[in-house]
Amino acid sequence: MSTYLKRISVICFIFTVIIGQVFTPIIGHAQELRTSGIVDSFTIEKTKLTYGEKTSIHVNFSEKPGKEMKAGDTLTLALPPELIGFSGTITLKDESGRVFGTCQINANSVVCTFNETVEERENIRGSFNFTVQAMNVEAGKTKDIQTNLGTDLEKQSVSITHPKSEGNEPGIFFYKVGDIQPNNSDEVRWFLNFNLKKQYLHNNIVLKDTLQEGQLLKKDSFTVTINNKEYLSLEQFQQRGYGYINFTGDNSFEVVIYRHMGNATSFTVAYKSKITDSGKKLKFLQNDYKLDYQILNEKPTSESNSAKVENISFGGEAEGDLPAKGTLQIVKHIEGNEGKVIPGVSFELYTESGQKIGDSYTTNEEGIVEAPNLTPGNYYVQEISAPNYVEFDPKAKIPFTIKKDDVNGIKLMIPNKLKTTSVIGTKKWEGDKVNDRPETIKVDLLQNGKVIATKEVTAANDWKYEFEKLPAVDNEGKAYKYEVKEQPVSGYQSKVNGYDITNIKIHEATEVEEQGKEETTE
Repeated sequence: MSTYLKRISVICFIFTVIIGQVFTPIIGHAQELRTSGIVDSFTIEKTKLTYGEKTSIHVNFSEKPGKEMKAGDTLTLALPPELIGFSGTITLKDESGRVFGTCQINANSVVCTFNETVEERENIRGSFNFTVQAMNVEAGKTKDIQTNLGTDLEKQSVSITHPKSEGNEPGIFFYKVGDIQPNNSDEVRWFLNFNLKKQYLHNNIVLKDTLQEGQLLKKDSFTVTINNKEYLSLEQFQQRGYGYINFTGDNSFEVVIYRHMGNATSFTVAYKSKITDSGKKLKFLQNDYKLDYQILNEKPTSESNSAKVENISFGGEAEGDLPAKGTLQIVKHIEGNEGKVIPGVSFELYTESGQKIGDSYTTNEEGIVEAPNLTPGNYYVQEISAPNYVEFDPKAKIPFTIKKDDVNGIKLMIPNKLKTTSVIGTKKWEGDKVNDRPETIKVDLLQNGKVIATKEVTAANDWKYEFEKLPAVDNEGKAYKYEVKEQPVSGYQSKVNGYDITNIKIHEATEVEEQGKEETTE
């Protein structure tokens, strides 16, 4: 290899090392936790189910040594297709109301996302529960399912039986039933089923219905099915003369089916109610009714009863500890984003009087450093070094106090700003006259190819422009690429050199030809 090539190789190597040190990635620890050992156990409340039956699943989790949880971490549980989750959101909080995260229940999964509280506490632990429904099993079959919810725990068995329908004729005149669908656990569907045996009537059918606590009637949700095959809106039901529905209150109504239209005809009136916040705390949601009817050649019948729907239950909790008594814990992070921690930041610790304690303390890969066994008193820390991609003030003193009666230690969340840069440029003109130029031009600033700012540039500032306080790197520690681009100026061609822009006057062809003629005449 020639001496020249050797020199080039050495220079490239040195440049690579320097760039690597300057733009060391900021550690972002958001990760998926389902196979990290965080899930301690799960319990399926009922393991032998009939098709459509519901059961609860309880999950316990806890932080493990060396695997501390971070803001943005997720715990995703996968549900088998035969166990459909009822939609809902669980808030994981402690007794004081401090929120550690939320769990979103979907049909096929449960996704828990943790917030910055898990970084402010230690030994995070908690539990949550949710409801699933047995589905997707062929009629007349029993299916055994093995699942560990996608975790690294041992699989558990669930058996689902779907009885085959016998197709018997209905033996009753009326029944009322309700349910909650997995994809909308905030609503109850109610069904009023009339004249199922398709008998002839002596009088009108009259039903008075009243929703009980925890529900709000959705008056725009009514539909009517005739003979289990013709579907009508409430308006169509009334317009065709079958009868009417009269709303007698916010949560009550009356259904009337005319005798002559109800003869030998079955009806299903369906509607919905919204579960209120107070209703979500109830175990059952109730609906009362009073029905009056008379079959031809039979005595009048009057019945009052209630229908109940078991509510969907889900909930959760979490808790964590502060550092041990007498311990200072520092967590370094990017300003405005506590989930992006900064390793390699060094501090010195002093008493209030200025006496230095120990040597220096440097944050680990988790952005954390601890100083244990501090006696009660006032202290401060000073940052003495940090990675090149962040700013810090070595003169700033960050005070804290260890109190005699404190049960726990102190946790300091200390942010650093990412370093900033500026883009400075000048507008130049060529081949024109001053009077040809516009009063202002606009210069766009592009960050990684996208316009993020625009400046108006004028002769008053000598056609100079500056974009200040721009972040030098992104939240991953990668350097931004900045470029400038002029918005088109009529009659000029624009050229960019670095951050300077030159506008060159475009001379029309006719103008050039006229000049040529003048030169020829002379």
